[in-house]
Amino acid sequence: MVNQMVPVHRCRFVAHMPSGINALAYGEHGKVACARANGDIEVWDAATWTLERRVPGIGGGGSIESVSWVSGAGESMAEKVRLFSAGLDGFVTEWDTISLAPVSRVESGGGAVWSMAVKSFKRVEEDEGNESVESTEHIMALACEDGRVRLFSVDTQGVVLKGVCDRMDSRVLSVAFHPTKNMVAAGSSDSCIRIYSTTTFRLLARLTVDTRSGEDTLVWTLAYLSDGTLVAGDSLGTVSFWDMSSFTLMRALKAHLADVLCLAVGKDPSVVFSSGVDRRVIQFSLVDNALEVQQNYMKKKSSKLYAKNWVLTGDRRFHSHDVRALALCESKPFDALVSGGVDATFIVSKTISKFPECKQERKAMFPQNPLISLAKDARLLLARFDDHVKIWELGQFVSDASTSGGPGRAGDKLDILKKERLIAEVKIKNLTNLTASAISNDGKFIAVSDLFSTRLFEIQVSPRNARVHTRVTRLKEFPSPSEIPGSTSIEFTPDSKRLVLAGTDSIVRIVAISDAGFPILAQLTQHRGTVGSGNRKNASSNVGFTGRELVSSLAVSEDSQWLATGDLANRIHIFNLDSMKHHVTVPHFKSQHTTFSFVNQSSALVITLNTNEVFMYDAEQRRLTEWSRQNSHLIPERLLSRPEHVMGVESSEAAPGKIVLWSSDYMCTLDTHKPLLANDMSSTRKRKKSRTRNGSTPSKSPLDSTKLLPTNGSAAIGHSINVNDNGAITISDSEDEIPSTVTPMDIDTKPTYASIVSHAATRTSTAGNAVSMQFTYGPTMFFGFLHGGAEAVVVERPILSVIDALPPGFYRKRYGT
Repeated sequence: MVNQMVPVHRCRFVAHMPSGINALAYGEHGKVACARANGDIEVWDAATWTLERRVPGIGGGGSIESVSWVSGAGESMAEKVRLFSAGLDGFVTEWDTISLAPVSRVESGGGAVWSMAVKSFKRVEEDEGNESVESTEHIMALACEDGRVRLFSVDTQGVVLKGVCDRMDSRVLSVAFHPTKNMVAAGSSDSCIRIYSTTTFRLLARLTVDTRSGEDTLVWTLAYLSDGTLVAGDSLGTVSFWDMSSFTLMRALKAHLADVLCLAVGKDPSVVFSSGVDRRVIQFSLVDNALEVQQNYMKKKSSKLYAKNWVLTGDRRFHSHDVRALALCESKPFDALVSGGVDATFIVSKTISKFPECKQERKAMFPQNPLISLAKDARLLLARFDDHVKIWELGQFVSDASTSGGPGRAGDKLDILKKERLIAEVKIKNLTNLTASAISNDGKFIAVSDLFSTRLFEIQVSPRNARVHTRVTRLKEFPSPSEIPGSTSIEFTPDSKRLVLAGTDSIVRIVAISDAGFPILAQLTQHRGTVGSGNRKNASSNVGFTGRELVSSLAVSEDSQWLATGDLANRIHIFNLDSMKHHVTVPHFKSQHTTFSFVNQSSALVITLNTNEVFMYDAEQRRLTEWSRQNSHLIPERLLSRPEHVMGVESSEAAPGKIVLWSSDYMCTLDTHKPLLANDMSSTRKRKKSRTRNGSTPSKSPLDSTKLLPTNGSAAIGHSINVNDNGAITISDSEDEIPSTVTPMDIDTKPTYASIVSHAATRTSTAGNAVSMQFTYGPTMFFGFLHGGAEAVVVERPILSVIDALPPGFYRKRYGT
């Protein structure tokens, strides 16, 4: 057996800061809209909790405070379900969820919008033939800065002002529609809740909440239950329940230690969830109050009003900072509560009917498609942010084995010859947040796109210690937005001669960047619903997908011959880049694909699904490979049951036949030279309870040891990948085999934190197994190999680094602590 050590650049210098979550909305079609503070709107699939698409925020458009789904009348997703948002910019925006572009923008007329509510109801009208025609009417209410509630009618033509309610002397912070009556409730900053008529726009009632001396109470959130009960959350931490038949207070519970910012209610009128600044998610339930009923009966009082009462029945703390949004997903087969807030973590609490003993899942804080691109030949790394990109040159280590006393072992630190350096930061004049970026393998070009235009830049990297700086020049000869619109995905061919762009119009364009004038070589329209030339028999297997859809995935083979494109309708097409023609359509999978890549210097395309199933398709032979036919149904349950979906697929020339599947929390290696067995899985999650070699007790959680890492942690050539003939690529260390004195090395600081490996690292035993998993790195933003597979690159963003950059969370000192 021959072992080959592959150095790993462990990069932590990409200071990606996820944006906080401001609003959540669940639609009956099984999608959850998540609005972030930077204006982005994410759409999550509640069936698999996969981040499906990301609508980029408008540059300078302000924070989105509310988001809603409205049912439509059409065939495509964008027509069946319409997505609306409103925020501090004072506009209501409707979004096309396929092109990601705004369909319309209507000014509120009252300044910033703090809250938005939508009500749908059936309406029966007579047509010209005096026949009854049933239609659906949608009314939208906006809580405006100027103290008015504005009602809009939502129809196929857009959003039209219907009426303006009576003005109040304070800003409106929250709104909610009564489920059956023509009433809308508005919470304000003057300690009041006002009830308005949606037909006359007049004030019907005013409800007053508790106050502190000399201070007004802010009513941050309102919600109606299906039986008409109004629930309010305010700045005193009180959740109050109001009877709308008499406009009286039924119960007020001081359950929170600070402001209540959000409520979640469902079809069941006996359950309410609340959360806010104190980070607690609390469940209230309407239960029988037998004791009170008995006491009232003994006193000869009526017990009708006291037969049931609201009580606190559950309490959990999921977040490190303020919780700003809750959404209840209760339509079959979903049963979950989604929460989000300032800490930017999207958390799903499954089987919410068992709250608080429910299962919790924390989703990755970065998109499914990586924000990182790697120039394998030039050793450059590109990172994309909202309005700019940064480029680093990776460091180098001392390659002479004699210098370090031998070839070393997995986990050994390596002497640094050259540190990594930031060579360029490119600020983009964009109309929206950036949607895609890429860097060519030779490091000479970068392509950056927002929602409306794609730009190409040329890079001239300056030598180290040179007085001249790296020059980044925009190539103005590149086609204008009228020819090439914004892109949702960008890929350079490995030979750095062509640029592949997946446009927001669902057209894939291939541009020759090595020719003068940057001619467009081909425009591929298959994802708009047409079938190109090629194997139409296979293409016809995609039954039911006839319209356009967002192109989410691109991959080019290492020999630059094959191009694979995939969209969110699960159509995967393969093109021959030599002839620029459609070659084959991959048979339709039952589950949505998450990523794909050509591997092992061949025409084999590895496809992963949101169920973590893995398939390998031979583009040249137009069929699944022999390995896939024999083994795809034997993928171990250990991988299939992981809640984190595969984000990327990589292979190395140093390990032919081996494939690395990586996600935010794990890496899984498949050896395609070996058949899979039913129980073929070795796991690194198993920890021995025995003490380490130095006698210390291992840490219970890897997070305990990562507190020792510097927050700017610039990444090191630290851990090593062990490639051997009997197993997978080992990208981790063993606390039983590596002494505690062996540490990873940070190339910006001296290696002074000495016990990280022994506490947090694990190792996969690969003897005789074709599948292995390890959890050493994370959260992982990117993983890849440099040219020839001689070195690997891992980009991490530790959770504690993100939390340290946030403002302090709520804390109340308790006596004796």
